[in-house]
Amino acid sequence: METLKDIHSIAIAELKKKFTLNPVSLTHPFPERPTKILFKPLIKMDGNIFSADKFTRITFLRINLPVYMCVRSTFLRPRIELDLPVMSAECVIMGGKRMFMVDVHRTGEGERPGDKEFFDRLVKIRDKYPDLLKNKTKTGGDQIQTVFSRAVCQAKTTAAQDGDALKLFREYLGEFCELAKSTKPLAGSSLEEANKKYADYLKTVVDHDPGVKGYKMFFGEEGGVQRSMEMFFNS
Repeated sequence: METLKDIHSIAIAELKKKFTLNPVSLTHPFPERPTKILFKPLIKMDGNIFSADKFTRITFLRINLPVYMCVRSTFLRPRIELDLPVMSAECVIMGGKRMFMVDVHRTGEGERPGDKEFFDRLVKIRDKYPDLLKNKTKTGGDQIQTVFSRAVCQAKTTAAQDGDALKLFREYLGEFCELAKSTKPLAGSSLEEANKKYADYLKTVVDHDPGVKGYKMFFGEEGGVQRSMEMFFNS
């Protein structure tokens, strides 16, 4: 039976049906442990990083802690010239308890008028799984919440809800991949404007994203930001 621990193998299998995944070599390859002595014996980072014709980064990060806790992070960043949202999913697994988040959100601004139909479809998908939203929660502080879309699912769930969480994830991933496949690249002033908005988004992520904050804690300010930017943004 599939569980949230399988989310990466599920995503890779689905993506390979639509795209050629090219492995990315990192400056600090996996597996890796924190450089801070306090965390070094406790935490192990592992994962897979890919690029594809439509994506700068397809990131699967696995953080394993002793005994019963682990984290699964998924991040799909389309190429900047497509000017598309990003897809993000976080699973924190603690025994039978979970924190599950999945979203597709704009970089550097809120939803645009042309996005409405796409996000309407996502909200319709999410509404098929009302039990997943019975215990809503928030990941990170108020500032990082501003980047999430109206289709976000952020909730405390249980192992018994893994099946519904994975169904929701698969459906969001399917919609997102179809959007990426059908989108044509920008050029000229439109591309310049997309780059400016993306730069604003990156600043918000570096300053406020809880994942980047964690990497700063594990590897120091410079090392944490460098690893996060390379893994998730090819920066």
